[in-house]
Amino acid sequence: MNKDVTSKSEFDEIVALIEAARRRAYQAVNHSLIELYWQVGAYISGKLAAAEWGDGVVDQLARHLAHTQPSLKGFTRSNLFRMRQFYEIYQGDEIVSPLVRQLPWTHNLIILSQSKRPEEREFYLKMATKERWSKRELERQFNNALFERVVLNPVKVSPVVAQMHPEALNVFKDSYACSVACSTNSSCFCWS
Repeated sequence: MNKDVTSKSEFDEIVALIEAARRRAYQAVNHSLIELYWQVGAYISGKLAAAEWGDGVVDQLARHLAHTQPSLKGFTRSNLFRMRQFYEIYQGDEIVSPLVRQLPWTHNLIILSQSKRPEEREFYLKMATKERWSKRELERQFNNALFERVVLNPVKVSPVVAQMHPEALNVFKDSYACSVACSTNSSCFCWS
């Protein structure tokens, strides 16, 4: 006698295991790709800095890769120079350097191209990593000038309140930044 004793919840557990494994695999591939781009950028940067290569050699490299590795995507002249820029901008930054490895390449390109200063890059890298923003959400946050609203234009507090309660501004800033971040992420939770 063959009894159907399994429940949907047991099957859902298996589905959850599969989805978790997929996420880990995607993260591992992304980490490896970002690491590869970092290494390629470091190599090109070193060659150009030592005057062993000129910009024309990067063109030759792109053509060589296209010819010898026709199925390889993402190694165009412009992308090779982006890899170099990626490496040169983040190479000495011990705080930000680990963050860039956690985000997909498109997120890094958006942050590189749209940030005007190092503090802004760090802000968006931290927020995108922490809040797990999609590419579209990251672009939306740039378009809405989240950095400028939260960091560059702090909330004004009257001198009386600031004198009587010096911590009031920080509490308001923290709750404002959290509410702005959470307005884009339904799973976010702010402590007050």
